[in-house]
Amino acid sequence: MASRTAIKPRAVEDVSVQLVALVRGLREMHVAIVDAGGHHVEASALGLLARLDELGATRLSTLAAGMCLDLSTVSRQVPALEREGWVDRTRDPQDHRAQLLQLTDAGRDMLETIRRSRAEVLTRLLPDWSEPELRDFADQLTRFNRDVTRARA
Repeated sequence: MASRTAIKPRAVEDVSVQLVALVRGLREMHVAIVDAGGHHVEASALGLLARLDELGATRLSTLAAGMCLDLSTVSRQVPALEREGWVDRTRDPQDHRAQLLQLTDAGRDMLETIRRSRAEVLTRLLPDWSEPELRDFADQLTRFNRDVTRARA
C-alpha cells in the first residue's frame, strides 16, 4: 500500500473530479431507480428511511446525528414520511417524554422495492462488468466510505 506522502496532487484532483461526476450520476441513477420501483421518493427521504431501517426504533436526534444532518432538517422531513405511511412514532419506553421513530411495514416494503430496483438498474448499467470487477469496485467503495466515516468521527 502506498504511503500518504506518495499521493500526487494530480491523482487527488482526478479523484475529486470523478467524485463530482459520481454525485451527478447518482442523482440521475436515483431517478431511474425510483421510476423502476414505482415509488417517487426523494433521495434524502430514502436515506433517512434506510438509516432508520439500520438503526431500528430511534429518536429523531439520533437519526439526525447518524445522517450528519441538522436536527431541524430531519424534523422537517419526517412528517412527510409519516404522511406516506412509511414511518410512525411511539413513546420511548425509557423516557415517556420522548418519542421514537420507526419504519412501518409499508416503509420496509417500499425500501425492499427500491433495493430490488437499484439492483436491476445497476445490472442494466454495468452489463460488461465481471463479478471480480464488481467485487473489487465494492471493496474500494467500502474502503473509501470507511475512511470518510472515520475522518468525520
